[in-house]
Formats: sequence, structure tokens, C-alpha cells
Amino acid sequence: MRNKRYSYKLAVFFLFALMVGNIAYGQYDPRRSRWMRQRHQIGVTIGLTAFLGELGGADAIGSSGLRDWNFNQNRFALSLDYRYFLLRNLALRTEFIYAYVSGSDANTKEPFRRNRNLSFRAPIYEFSALLEFFILREEPGRGNPFARRRFTIDFYIFAGVGVTYFNPQAKFEGQWVDLQPLGTEGQGIDAQPDRYSKFTPVVPVGFGLAKKFMGFWSAGLEFSYRKTFTDYLDDVSTIYYDNNKIKATYGDVAAYLADPSLGYFIDGNGNQVPLNSTGEDLQRGDPNNLDAYLLGVINVRFYLAGLNKGRKRYKKSRF
Repeated sequence: MRNKRYSYKLAVFFLFALMVGNIAYGQYDPRRSRWMRQRHQIGVTIGLTAFLGELGGADAIGSSGLRDWNFNQNRFALSLDYRYFLLRNLALRTEFIYAYVSGSDANTKEPFRRNRNLSFRAPIYEFSALLEFFILREEPGRGNPFARRRFTIDFYIFAGVGVTYFNPQAKFEGQWVDLQPLGTEGQGIDAQPDRYSKFTPVVPVGFGLAKKFMGFWSAGLEFSYRKTFTDYLDDVSTIYYDNNKIKATYGDVAAYLADPSLGYFIDGNGNQVPLNSTGEDLQRGDPNNLDAYLLGVINVRFYLAGLNKGRKRYKKSRF
């Protein structure tokens, strides 16, 4: 019995010694204590978006793949974010993005898409949470020996989940018109489904590069692919509905924006060839390919530990 008590006390003693040793090591290991004191970072970004979906794209059937990227349809993006380092090479980031995406069938020579003649823009508001893994990590702060001996850039990959609000619009007589209330695919008429939601889950994945400067600042580039769970970022998904019923229910503007088709395509000799591919029940979009968008941004971030360092310097200068 006495041996058991002695063994128990010895185990507690060694556990206590191990904890004290770890705490002491954390106090005197500069790399460990540095990243733990500098876990918080805020940032702003500015960049471009690219829409991947039914409208515009390559001279082929539409998709949410990279081949449907039209450079002339790139639009702007702005964001704010907050990053918290869980571990030295693992961070949690939350961000809010305001951006536009757009697409136009005028960008493709595929006969049926060109004849469809649809176009759109959509403001989007995204809130997401990302888990980032730093393959390379440069330590912040002036005079940091580890930054010089190890890596001089950050390189990281990330993935996450979020929610996006979007509002597709088309231009009619010089004015931008909201498309969702117009039921351009017959939504809300007779036994048709109700209008689609303007909210969608989104899954962002991507990578980034960053470089430190001035001690607690960093600047970098980031590229990401954002997969949505809607096919209506561009208001196009399924088939054409009876245009006369759309007109009777929602009016002339809705009827026109549901089907502004040209009625022809241009053949190899430059001749107009009649094409009637937009009648009732004919294909308007492809619900099997959900929409996506790309972001390419420049970011600037600041480690909040730099504020504390500035305050300490200010206090020292007064006494």
C-alpha cells in the first residue's frame, strides 16, 4: 500500500515537473513565445473576380470550369479579414467579401449560347471561415533571427465554408433590373417552383503568398476558387418557360429578359443563319453544373502585436 502511495506521489511530481518545464521552455524559446504573442492579424484586400457558369465562356457548352473564364468579364472585389494563429503554422481566418461577378453570351462563338444572348451582373456578399496551413512561415517583427535563418516568405493553402448573398441583374434600356423577382424561368407561375433563394453556401479553396515588411506588416497575393451550391448566380439554370405566360404574369420586361435571343447565328462564311433554339421547354441552362467564381487579390495585413509594441515604446519615452 505504501509503495502504491509512493508511486502515485512520484507520478504527480514528474507530471508537475514536466508542466513547469514546458512553461519555462515557452518563456525562454524566442520562436515559440514570438508567434504566441503575435497571433492576431487583420487585413484588407482588393482584387478581381471571374464568373464560371452558363453565360459567356469558351466556344463550347457552359461549365463551372476554368475554360469558361472570360478575362473581359473580370470585376472588382474588396474584403476585410481577421486571422488567428491556432498553432505556429495553422491559422483560422474569417473574412467578409464584397464583389461583383458578370457574364455575357456575347463572349462566346458557340451558336446556341450566342443566339441565347443573355447577360448579367451580380453583386455578391460573402462571409466565410477558413482554415489555413502555412507550408512556409516567416516570423514577424524586426530583428527576428528565425526569419533570416528560415524562410523569407509565407506560402499557405486554405479551405473553408461560408455563405454568399447574390442578386443577379440584367440591363434593360440602360437600367439594371433585378432578375429574381421576374421569374424568367417561370418561377411562381402555375405549378412551377417558387423563386430561388438569393443565399447559397460556398466552399472556398486556394493558396497565397505573402512577404513581411516594416516589422509587423505583410503584403501578398492570393488566389481562390469559390464553389457555390446554386445554379442561379446568373439567373440561368433549366429550360425556357412559356414566354406568353411570363409576360401575362410579370410583364413585358420579364418576358424580354427571359428570352432576348437573336434568332440567328453567324456561319463560317459570315452569313446569318436562322436559329430557333429558345422555344418553350428547350434548354436554357444546365442545372447539373453549379456556378462558381474565382478571386485573385492583393492583400495587406498587420499583426496586432505591433500596436502593443508601439504603446510600450511610447510609455518608455515618457519616463
